[in-house]
Amino acid sequence: MKFTVEHIGKAGGRIGTISSLRSQPNIIHETPLFLVTTLGGSAPHLTQDNLHLVIQKELPICVPAQHFCDHVKTLTSFKKGVAHFAALKSHSVCVSVQDPSKATPSGYNDKKGISLWTYSGRQILSAERYLMLMEAMQPDWYESLNDADTDRDSSKKRIAKSFALSSALLDQCIEGHKNSSELQKAALFAPLLGGHSESDRRRWSKEVTERLSDGIQGFSLLGIHTNGLTAENIEPQVASSLAKSSLDPLPPEYPRQSFGAWNPLTVLGLIEVGMDLFDSSFPFLVTERRGALIFPNSPNSTSSKKTANQKPLEHQDKKLKSEKNSAKVEDKKTKDDKENGLEEENVTSPFEICLKDERNFELMEPLLEGCTCYTCKNFTRSYIHHLVKVNEMLAPVLLMIHNLHHWTAFFASIRSAIKEDKLEELKTIVKASIESL
Repeated sequence: MKFTVEHIGKAGGRIGTISSLRSQPNIIHETPLFLVTTLGGSAPHLTQDNLHLVIQKELPICVPAQHFCDHVKTLTSFKKGVAHFAALKSHSVCVSVQDPSKATPSGYNDKKGISLWTYSGRQILSAERYLMLMEAMQPDWYESLNDADTDRDSSKKRIAKSFALSSALLDQCIEGHKNSSELQKAALFAPLLGGHSESDRRRWSKEVTERLSDGIQGFSLLGIHTNGLTAENIEPQVASSLAKSSLDPLPPEYPRQSFGAWNPLTVLGLIEVGMDLFDSSFPFLVTERRGALIFPNSPNSTSSKKTANQKPLEHQDKKLKSEKNSAKVEDKKTKDDKENGLEEENVTSPFEICLKDERNFELMEPLLEGCTCYTCKNFTRSYIHHLVKVNEMLAPVLLMIHNLHHWTAFFASIRSAIKEDKLEELKTIVKASIESL
């Protein structure tokens, strides 16, 4: 992997390029960029053909290690890596340790290894076993195995244990990376840890810089949240301050990634302080709660939550209310929702509309006026509302197409705004759209 900083915006943010990837030696990716979040190697709700209606075929994907740690023998026998195995061979691959879209149970890491929650239950991965998995998955870059089980409530003792275990794992991953001809083709990203303590984050980053000569090629911001909705609910200013504490001691020529369901304002704040890579957990979780993104995703966006003659929809309430005639459907989803952190009192955000709302029943208009995605050009709110109410499988497909398209346009606008030194203007537009509610 080769990373080059091409431009630094006056209002913050930077344009970079990623090239010379293992699977894409001749393709250049411009950052800031998002990676497509995958579940079991597939984009949620979308087939390969549907996915390529929305994004470029070369866009990198994020594949959590926890989805494949039970399949080392299968991938080793297959010999072509996880991208080919998942029929996404045109995409480059980043492997994260945990799934950023699903809340990670806390308190299960110890000296034996890191706990990953697979489809068959809890698995404990040592550094040796993790590196065997990386050799089988053949990623373009991957996170070092780490203990990022910290959040705003973590004690000093928990952070200290996170440091001790992660430091030992990082040393083992660096050594294993050096000794593996297969892993030498991939880039190793070191974790940036420290919970919600700015001083601890600076201290950890200074320790990591001492290992840069050992082959570290990038950094992954971790330990601020425990995945799922825990990222979405963090205040943008808090996330930006913590990220800045981690990034300030680091040299600028390395790529930095921050996966998780960050909301649009938090994404903009993180980009201001120098983050380069994100993922699509947020649009996925919005789809899971049957929402559609409508926040302004460009300076010229006409998206709005209110029209002149229309009352605000139910997504603006603090709580999404289940309808009586869909009680059974909601009860069926309760267990899965709780596992993803989607408790009913939390399933809302000011960046979206809710297609469960009965007021969509007669709305013969697209999800978002002016949107050019397949869903908005062919279907109405009324029809998608009907699909949601009857629990039709097509509902999340159409919503995911729209949400991923909206997220793609958002990142394209971010790159343009940085080049034109208008990032603050874009941030102001997005912030104004939710403050006017």
